[in-house]
Amino acid sequence: MIAVICANWFELEDNKGYLQITDQGSWNELQFFKGDLDGKSIVFARTGVGIKRARDGTNYVIQKFKPELIISAGLGGALMDGLEVGDVIVGEWVLSLKRNEKKRLFCDISGLSIDFMKGGLLTENRFIHDPDEKRRLYDQTGALSVDMETWGVIEAAEDYGAPVISVRSISDDNQVELPDMRHFYSSCGELRKLTAFKYLIFNPRLIYPFLRLTQIDLRKSTSMLNRFLRELIQNC
Repeated sequence: MIAVICANWFELEDNKGYLQITDQGSWNELQFFKGDLDGKSIVFARTGVGIKRARDGTNYVIQKFKPELIISAGLGGALMDGLEVGDVIVGEWVLSLKRNEKKRLFCDISGLSIDFMKGGLLTENRFIHDPDEKRRLYDQTGALSVDMETWGVIEAAEDYGAPVISVRSISDDNQVELPDMRHFYSSCGELRKLTAFKYLIFNPRLIYPFLRLTQIDLRKSTSMLNRFLRELIQNC
């Protein structure tokens, strides 16, 4: 069985729609759908945002389903110059600055028709929205992209022993300033309309970047993520 772990359902919506569901359920904030996709036994699990939720949700999935492969899938912000929205990164390693520790990821992937890059990932427990900080983090760490879940997934999987692949589709480059998205969405990806409205009222220069991110860039990045995952699952 392959377990695909995401933070929010919109990241996997296309592939989840193709899943022939045989079981579904929830535990705390985690929701899961188990079934068949392209002849493979799959469980899609949504943990919510952040390291702790990713770790706890992955632990639950491991205990319940005993997967042979775990894929941490989602969006990531670009740290390196030149990365564009929709570029796909497969992590070679993931770094936690808080722990000052780096963990290896499984990245021996070949034979796919979709272009992707291999490189390091950084996991932070916050949304990195400032372009200067993105470039500083790249200079400091060498990581190509930053996310909020990969570290939690690999922490949970280490003792279990299943390989972890982390796939990130770039949702924002390192040039444009974005709103701090913690003011916009809950941990499960639900838009908090009132707090979002208040934030934009006091930060009107960020209205256009927010609209571009949500109406254009997220659609492109999630489309590429789902295409890549579908092909990856077919080749596993």
